[in-house]
Parts: sequence; structure tokens; C-alpha cells
Amino acid sequence: MIVATLKLVFNICLSTLSFLIPKSNKYIIVGGWEGKRYSDNSRAIFEYLTEHQETLGLKRVFWYTNSLEIYQSLSSKGYHVLMGLNLKSAFWHLRSKVHFIDQNPRDILGYLSVRAHRINLWHGVPLKKIGIDIVENYKPQPRWWKKWTSAGFWVDQYLVATSPLAAELLTHAMDLPAEKALLASYPRNAVLLKEKGKQLGQNRRVYYLPTFRNDGQRNPILNEDLSSLNELLTENRIELSIKPHFASLADWKLADDLSNIHVLEAKEDVYEGLQTTDILITDYSSVFFDFLLTGRPILFFPYDYENYKNDERGFTMPYNENTPGKKVYTYQDLLKSLLEISQDPDSYRTSYQSQYEEVCKKVHQFVEEPNYDSILKFIK
Repeated sequence: MIVATLKLVFNICLSTLSFLIPKSNKYIIVGGWEGKRYSDNSRAIFEYLTEHQETLGLKRVFWYTNSLEIYQSLSSKGYHVLMGLNLKSAFWHLRSKVHFIDQNPRDILGYLSVRAHRINLWHGVPLKKIGIDIVENYKPQPRWWKKWTSAGFWVDQYLVATSPLAAELLTHAMDLPAEKALLASYPRNAVLLKEKGKQLGQNRRVYYLPTFRNDGQRNPILNEDLSSLNELLTENRIELSIKPHFASLADWKLADDLSNIHVLEAKEDVYEGLQTTDILITDYSSVFFDFLLTGRPILFFPYDYENYKNDERGFTMPYNENTPGKKVYTYQDLLKSLLEISQDPDSYRTSYQSQYEEVCKKVHQFVEEPNYDSILKFIK
């Protein structure tokens, strides 16, 4: 209670002082991944707003970061960039009327978001449970108290969702009123919509995006001979890119010197690679919902399904009904199915076409072209 009271006093004082700096929706703050990465929905909306700055009547769009590397890279390209806590960063946070994040308030100087429009772009339709859905015996508090004792009032935020179902799942998980959901396209998916219907190349590019396990269980692929796997991939003209969770990156160093297996660093934006990906392999990562927009094959490798369902996080919706693609549970079946799909992707897509379309309609309201109307209303 003492900590909450101190936060309340701080927010009252900050809110009062913030009136000394008039806010304007012509200035925008964007940040993501706790200031450590330049990727995902925040990157996409930042680049969109910057590109259309004149049309939208904006004066400045700022990217906030804690990384000197990102600061220097974006500054060299002519972007407006803020780094760390200093007078300049604080002033523009207080001057800007619209603040975007895609993870949590630490993506920017979130405690300075009082009196701003707080918009959380988020980073996926939740297949696995998140937020209060994984909190036992959750006890809601009065909304006014939660707001005034939270950093920058971020518990009172707008949350972008790609469909009514996604809005329902996300607002429940975040304990937000239904009216706080903004139905819109995820900005990062614009690049995937451009690839819709394009033919696959002769050389297959495969992305494997496994989900992080809290129990630290080792991925079964790491128990196999990776050199033999690399030979098989080379023979069949398949390049495999793997994006493990950063906590398990060290385990995958075994593949560093292999020609057709590429382990991506945590900071890399997978959506750049997904544009040219022919086949996606995943387990419980919500990235496959986005990849559905391309119409390309998806193979599921939920090797620990029962354990994940019962002892890890569990799911927000029935797994098998909402994962349109073949499920394999062993390394041998994974290789067999991958080769089959690679050799005849059209037959594979045809066999799952109706389920693809059904699930895509559930999680994407806009499937032809990006729609940001509900987001841009805060700017216009």
C-alpha cells in the first residue's frame, strides 16, 4: 500500500507539472522491446508514420531507444531518435500527445505518458495464455486506483487487435474494457500482405520459430546430428533459419558453421525474413497467425504438446482446431513432412485450404490490404 500511495502522489504531481508543456498530436513517440530492439509492430508504425508524415500533418515522429547502436543507425538515416532519460527525451515525451509501444511501458519513458493517448500495438494474437489468464486467483482492483497507481497510467491503454476474437482475448488477458480495443491490421503484416499469392522459388527457404519454455526443456533437434541434417537440407536445396528465444541461443551455437542452417540473433526482425519464407515451422508461437496472410505452408512441431498444455501456459483456444497444418511430434516425422511439403507445396496447401481460410477469418478482419483507421484517428 505504501508503494502504491507513493506512485499515486508521483502521478498527481507529474500530471500537474505536465500542463506546463502543452501537448500536441503532431508529435509522436514510438518504442518497442524495452528500448533494446528496432523491430516488430513499433518499427512498422514508426516507418509508416515517418513516410506519411506530411500527408498526416505530423511535425515529428520520434523513435525511443536505450541502445547506442540503434540510436546511431537510425540517426544516420535521418530519423528523429531519442535515447535514454535526459531533458530532451523527457521534454518530447511530455510534448507528444500519442505514445506507441508493443511490449510494455518500458519500451519508452512510460511513466511520462500521463495525459497522452497510450496505444499498445502488442505483438500477436494470443494462442497461449498471457496476462491475468496465467495468474491464479486474480483479484481485480478498481480501475481508477489501478490507473493512478500505475506508471504513466499505462493500465489504462488502447490495445490494437486484428479481429473481434483477438480483441476479446487480449482485453480479457489485459483486464481492459472492451471499448479499449482498436480493430486494425498489425503494421508489421503489411510486408506479408504484399507477398500473398506469390509463387515459391526452386530453393526452399524455411523458418523455424519455436516458443520459449519456462522449464528450460532442450529442443529435441539439438539431440540429433546437425551435420547430417545440414547435408540433407543441402541435398534438397532447403535453407533453414532458426529464431530461438534469446534465453536458449547458446544451445544453438552448434549450428554456427553449417552452410544451410542459420541461427538468427534475438535482435533480428523475423518479419523481414518471413517475406521470402516458403515454409514456416512453429509450435505455439502466434507468428503463424500472421503468416496465414501469405497462404504459404505451415508445419507444426508441438513435440511437448501435453506438457505445454497442462504444465506450462495452456491455450486460449483449442489448439488443433486453430492450427491449420500438419502436426508432427518427433524429429523423424518432422524431416519426413518437411521434405514432402518442399517437394509438393501445392498439394499440402490444398489439403488445408479450408482450415487456413477459417482460421484466417477468425484472427484477421483485414486480409486484403492494411487498415489503420482506428489508430490514425488519434493523430488526425
